[in-house]
Amino acid sequence: MKTVVITGASRGIGLATAKKFLAEGWRVIGTYLDKSIPIEDSNFISIQYDQSNSESIARVASQISSLAPHLDALVNNAGILIDANDKVPDPAKLRKMLEVNVIGVVDLTEHLLSLFGNDSHIVNIDSGYGQLCRPVDDEFVAGYRISKAALNMYTHHLAFRLKSQGMLVSSIAPGWVQTDMGYSIASETQKPGRTPEQAADDIFQLVTTVKESGHFWEYGKKIGW
Repeated sequence: MKTVVITGASRGIGLATAKKFLAEGWRVIGTYLDKSIPIEDSNFISIQYDQSNSESIARVASQISSLAPHLDALVNNAGILIDANDKVPDPAKLRKMLEVNVIGVVDLTEHLLSLFGNDSHIVNIDSGYGQLCRPVDDEFVAGYRISKAALNMYTHHLAFRLKSQGMLVSSIAPGWVQTDMGYSIASETQKPGRTPEQAADDIFQLVTTVKESGHFWEYGKKIGW
């Protein structure tokens, strides 16, 4: 049985992705921050995890290593958007988003690298906001954009590092999804149109069918960085 680690699995895209992998016969290790994960399945294990805390990251990495000596996939889904209404970058909020959306992802991934083998797939949940070739169309979420652009560079760099070992690394933009985060940037006239389940399907397909490393994906297609 294949094993996947999914961070931020208590709700939204993470929860839907955990359910999708379980339905497809995978063993799932899911992390949560403060809200337990509403899944009861013999192939599911939940672990409390704070992606902004280095001690928590080291502890969770150790737990995962003891639970699964080999990982087939890692879905770095946990992330935050806390500047939805800010037109000017707030240094304190930016620092927090970099800690969670970038540094925490890097820290956990590097801790777990020894568990991956040939054809293992690391997927970083990114955003169209992190796409440098995408025109900036409003003044908001500058800090979130910065953090997601940085995460894309980690994907790009890690894919190069691991290429000779046969490991796959990808970024994916799930689209504007009906989650707490998605609704935080909605308006009266514009609201998210994708369901978490649709995003989960895209993530599962990326993990299980794509054999190219070092690309940014959206709706099943490669997009520019």
